[in-house]
Amino acid sequence: MECGLVPVVTTEPGEVRRIVERDGAAVLAGWGTSADDAVAAAHAIFGAAVLRAPDPSLVRAGGERDRRLPMIDHTTPLEPHTDGFAYGDAYPDYFLLSCATASPHGGESFLVDGDDVVARLGAHPAGGELLRRLQTVPVDQTEPGMQPSCSPVIGRTREGRLMMRRFVHQRPALNSDDPEIDAAMIGAWWDAIARASRTARRFKLRPGDVAVIDNYRMMHGREAYADIERLMWRVWVWTTAAHRVPDGPLHSDSRYAALAAE
Repeated sequence: MECGLVPVVTTEPGEVRRIVERDGAAVLAGWGTSADDAVAAAHAIFGAAVLRAPDPSLVRAGGERDRRLPMIDHTTPLEPHTDGFAYGDAYPDYFLLSCATASPHGGESFLVDGDDVVARLGAHPAGGELLRRLQTVPVDQTEPGMQPSCSPVIGRTREGRLMMRRFVHQRPALNSDDPEIDAAMIGAWWDAIARASRTARRFKLRPGDVAVIDNYRMMHGREAYADIERLMWRVWVWTTAAHRVPDGPLHSDSRYAALAAE
């Protein structure tokens, strides 16, 4: 059974927000392909709810060119993950991925709906206990050298919105009562997302398409691709519904995360 979605496509920015709030993602079609266009899309979609939509980050040659991150191999799939984890609990609640140049072969995107994964886990007794721990046991969610975070894998905003994360640096807290059990908990969450990703439907962004994704709810990934000229613009967005907005300057990558944590 599938545990993902192909986002609804529309040319109306105002419709995108409604769809994203309902489904977790949508695609704005027929938009511009420049860096400025990518930021403009965030404001057109979220309007006065935008608190920060910093300069976009170039996503090219297999992945993010964040200043402190290694290049990602474009010839291998990118596993489902959450964006902006370098900002700890202040990671962005939405992000946009605007396609400027697509690869003719490969590069399909996919989404895993965290709400669906939570519902499936909750439908089984063992999964229910896992969910309880995922929402109550603090784990270390700090990217080395970036903003610290020791909090449950599944949290909530003040308004009760679920905040889910999946990324490579999640590990038991230093003061964990039982690091082995906590590591198994994290592994089980990772496995649940991975299983869902294998049957998630793939979709391909074309030039002028802007994927708009609820970063608290959806985990996203992509397939391998061939053309190193593939180019996307990524915009991280913090809205009035975000848990918290980082202090200091921001960019749609991790270059200011360590500085803001000092």
